[in-house]
Amino acid sequence: MDELLSRRDPSTFQRFWSSPLRFLAKALYSLLQPARPEPKDAILVVCISDTHTTQPILPDGDILLHTGDFTQSGSLEELQKQIAWLDSQPHKFKVAIAGNHDLCLDPSKPEYVGDVDWRSVIYLQDSSTTLRFPGGRPLNIYGSPWTPKHGNWAFQYPRDREDRWKDSIPEDTDILPTHGPPKHHLDLGHLGCSFLLQELKTKSPLMHAFGHIHAGYGRRTVVWDSFESAYERALGEDGTWLDLAKTVICIVPRLRIKRDVHARSTVLVNAAAIGGFRDNERGEAITVIV
Repeated sequence: MDELLSRRDPSTFQRFWSSPLRFLAKALYSLLQPARPEPKDAILVVCISDTHTTQPILPDGDILLHTGDFTQSGSLEELQKQIAWLDSQPHKFKVAIAGNHDLCLDPSKPEYVGDVDWRSVIYLQDSSTTLRFPGGRPLNIYGSPWTPKHGNWAFQYPRDREDRWKDSIPEDTDILPTHGPPKHHLDLGHLGCSFLLQELKTKSPLMHAFGHIHAGYGRRTVVWDSFESAYERALGEDGTWLDLAKTVICIVPRLRIKRDVHARSTVLVNAAAIGGFRDNERGEAITVIV
């Protein structure tokens, strides 16, 4: 355990040496990140996750979105304190889902407590809500807490053996909060769910927020095009140098898409408040304009 807690972030050379193919694919990908212009009726979504009983200072916005792991031990006492903190925030809407640490919310666990006083927080558990804003613009949000199994935590399914996500996300979803990330995106390269990635490609919401993999903190815009597909193949377990070559070939259409403000894309956000390889870092909330 001491060795695990004292590990250091890998250096650039160590990351290259461990997998030159993946290192080069990621470097190329980072250079071709598209930008999405702000809509006229912009809505500010403040994302936070994995607070684990901490209560960071949050920026103002229209929606406050918490993507799970309010608690550390999973107790109702910890949960209610975090709900009170969220309830005190000035945001017009507060939306939340559970995480794997939030044992008291999982009906399959002995810690489950049933009804919880969510106050002004809209709690989603494999369910949707529609928020309406001045001018009549609606935003459809579908939230789900499930992550691939690791230990004996809450809301888990067998990794690579159960497609929990197929046809689960409504077609009209604008914002998708899940606790865990899709594979290859803000997940340390391999810890996310491949089934979630496939469903995300199919539905392509405006925004997908998550946490769970603390060291994956950050944001990126993903365009669901040929470049993206080639990149994901290069990062896969069976990825080859030919896949990297195909990624290079797809640079031209990606450059074209960078200028196309109507490209099919999703903003991905890993807003884990507790971060770093040893959980000794603190990440600020990430604000996304949708």
